[in-house]
This record gives sequence, structure tokens and C-alpha cells, in this order.
Amino acid sequence: MKVSFNRRPPHGPWGGGASFVENMSKFLYEKGHDVVFDLSNDIDLIFMIDPRPNSESYSVQDIFNYKNYFPNTKIFHRVNECDKRKNTNFIDNLILQSSKITDVTVFISSWLESYFFDKGFNKKSHVVYNGCNNNFFFDKERNSAHTPIKLVTHHWSDNWMKGFDIYSEIDKYVSERDDLEFTYIGRYCKEYTPVNTNIILPISGADLASELRNHDIYVTASRWEPCGMHHIEGSACGLPVLYHQDGGGINELCKNHGEEFNNFNTFLDKLDIIKNNYSEYANKIDHNFLSSSRCCDEYYAIIKDLMRI
Repeated sequence: MKVSFNRRPPHGPWGGGASFVENMSKFLYEKGHDVVFDLSNDIDLIFMIDPRPNSESYSVQDIFNYKNYFPNTKIFHRVNECDKRKNTNFIDNLILQSSKITDVTVFISSWLESYFFDKGFNKKSHVVYNGCNNNFFFDKERNSAHTPIKLVTHHWSDNWMKGFDIYSEIDKYVSERDDLEFTYIGRYCKEYTPVNTNIILPISGADLASELRNHDIYVTASRWEPCGMHHIEGSACGLPVLYHQDGGGINELCKNHGEEFNNFNTFLDKLDIIKNNYSEYANKIDHNFLSSSRCCDEYYAIIKDLMRI
């Protein structure tokens, strides 16, 4: 089988879509399939990762044209975006229009699937949650949290919706405490001006995982995430999670080993709960489910059904 992805896997610190392409393309190659990133001849399956035009790849219009020439080619759409995520106003319609030419659609959370059904999506679909590379992101044995407690988060987007309002509140709070530290890893917007936070510029892979394991509790205040990757990587490194009530798809993967908050006061309340029951939360993390191996296996099962292989 010849499979084409309409996005190339970039190297370095990027988000869930990039990680998925890297992991899934490697998975298919190791299964003996041809993997390309262009619209060459004889493609059996096109993985549409993003329908938008891109100078380094191809868009849904290119896929539409290819399908007209090669109608037997199957189109697999992995949906990982929506307008609510970053207050945009064009993604939803583009995804709904793109669905008209797809043979199978996978949403990366139940929240995202429901979101698009409410928008008018009416085709058969699947939900497959993201997973991370557990060669990098794995737990280390720990009996208790550090003293002081070390909080951490990381993001590759600098959009304010990633939770910078809460991260700013944490920055103020830790200045008054000697039992709490906060580290922010990644890119951040100019409106975020921390004074008491440990800032680490974007890192990825083994370097990122090693840094995450130096902490105790993962924090995500991101709003309306289709699913995200950051909290999965944090959890896979053994960290219980504090997550926002309006986290979208994030909440589905964190509710088993974390606590939900809706403002800074409830954040502090839930922080105390996890601190006082740390091993209980850490032991609930399902590391197999968080792995890219599980994720790729689920996609491959859908592909085999679609292609009858």
C-alpha cells in the first residue's frame, strides 16, 4: 500500500499533529508500506492532516483534484482543529467542506466529534485519542512529590487561549510561597510577563521528557483543545494533572488521574487535593493508553477495514 500524508513531520518542538505524522508514518513504513509526502502516482490512501494550503505540502483542493483523476484512492481525514480553539472563524467550515470528499473521518476526542456533529457533520466517524512516544515519555519510580512541589506546563503555541491567564496567576502566587515552584516550557505570548516562573525555551523529545520528569504535577489551563498533546506527554512522564473545566478534549484523558478547576481559587483547592493524595493519582495513570503504539494500532485497524487488507 502506498500512503501519502499531506503534511511532512517537522523536527523539533511542535504539537500533536506533527507528533502524529512522525509516529504514524514510521509505523506504516515499519509495516512494509510505502510512505510519501506528495501526490505522486499510484497512491492508495491519502492522510489529510490539515486541509489548509501550505507552501511545503498540499491542500484539500489538491486532494480533490487528485481524487478526480484517481477515484479509487481513499481519503482518510484526521480532524484535530476547530474555530473555538483559538477564536478563529474559518476552520470549522473548511473541515465541513473537506468532509464531502473523505472516505473516513477520525476525530481526536469525543468532545471534538460532538462539536462538529452540532455544526452539521453527518458522516460515519471514529474517535482515536492522541498518544506519545513512550521511548521518550515514560515514568520514573517516585514515592512522593518534591519539596517544594514542582508544577510544570508546556505549549508550542503562543495563543492566549492556551491558559496564560491562569499561568499569570500562578506566577504571582508562587512569589508568596516557599513550598511551590512553577516552570513554563515553550513559546508564549507577549502579554505573558512572568517574574517568578522558571522559563525554558522550546525543547522536544528526550530533552522535554527528562525535564518533565523533574517535576511533580502537570498544569494545563488551555481552553477548548480538540485533544492536545502536552497533557499526554506530562501524564506519560508520571505527573498527575490539574486541568481547566473548559479544556475540551483534554478533560477526557485527564479525569482519571487529575482534578478539574474553573478559576484560580478552585485551582488552589484541587492542588491541595492532589498534593495530599499524590501517589493515588500518579498510580492511576494508564501508560499503555497514553502511548503512540496504542494510537497507531487504532488508526491501522481503521485503515485495514477501509482498504480491506
